[in-house]
Amino acid sequence: MEFIRKMGTGLILVAVLITSGCGMSKTTDLKKKSNSISKLMIQAPSGLSISSPIYQVIEDNHLGETVEGIAFLTWDSPDELRARITSNQAQISALPTYVGANLYNKGADIQLINTLVWGVLYIVGADKSVQSLEDLKGETVHVPFKGDMPDLVFRYFLDQKGMEIGQDIFIEYVSTPQETVQLVLAKKAEYAVLPEHTASMAVRRGNQEGLQLQKIISLQEEWGKITGKEARIPQAGIVVNRSLIQSNPEIVKILQEQLKDNIQKINDNPEKAAQTIVKYQDGLEEDFIVNLLPDLNLTFVDAQKAKEELEFFYTELAKLSPDIIGGKLPDEGFYYHE
Repeated sequence: MEFIRKMGTGLILVAVLITSGCGMSKTTDLKKKSNSISKLMIQAPSGLSISSPIYQVIEDNHLGETVEGIAFLTWDSPDELRARITSNQAQISALPTYVGANLYNKGADIQLINTLVWGVLYIVGADKSVQSLEDLKGETVHVPFKGDMPDLVFRYFLDQKGMEIGQDIFIEYVSTPQETVQLVLAKKAEYAVLPEHTASMAVRRGNQEGLQLQKIISLQEEWGKITGKEARIPQAGIVVNRSLIQSNPEIVKILQEQLKDNIQKINDNPEKAAQTIVKYQDGLEEDFIVNLLPDLNLTFVDAQKAKEELEFFYTELAKLSPDIIGGKLPDEGFYYHE
């Protein structure tokens, strides 16, 4: 899916001044042209959470006078994401924060500019009596993306609570969240760890079929209880290719301002925000998006202010799988600052 909006004429201003001594120098004109970008590529996952504030950026289609047009691409796998970054096919990428750290530690020349999504992981089921992870003792929980963040976060909680997998609780791994939803709806899975928006989709479709599903446990709340930190997880944000930051620093400043403003509008008026978002989400109805938006935990925090929480998050995840962040904490160069 690709959405390209051209910004019309007038990007390069050629001024012909009659008055003596007021002409634009060729050097200045060439410099302006050399910094211009015919098509700025932004990529984000096909899900709804981290993409939501980006859609309005595409609609506004203005990231400075040097940007002629903006293209939006979805990525469906880390390999696709990585390939576009390393080949400079995409200069701005929305991704899980740990993926950004991993790519940086493995040589990608990127910087994290912010964290926008602060936890969208839930356990979905129909048993209202389940209020805590301890209530799941003896049960089987279906989990997508073995070895990836939903799995590691869930296993981290179980480890912290002294619950042994295969004895106190059982895990069945599934390839994708969508496949996990299908198992829940078919009554082949009683409990499942799901990210948004698939968690809300499972609840909605399940209830339409009389299954009485609900998000019975918020893993964000569990994070707060177990770590003593805020009940939020620095889950996803935006990275930018360093070459773009160096050549067009004003683009990043404008992008930051727009994302901060867009998130405020989403949180203040989800009904209006959904009118834009629905155009980019095939198969999702506007009323579903309106009800979902408050559960996306969207908060704009720039990279420097998010650094402490990110490093704690990375450290805890790395206890189970150091390679998930590339074997070490990313150094200061990973975190953008003006």
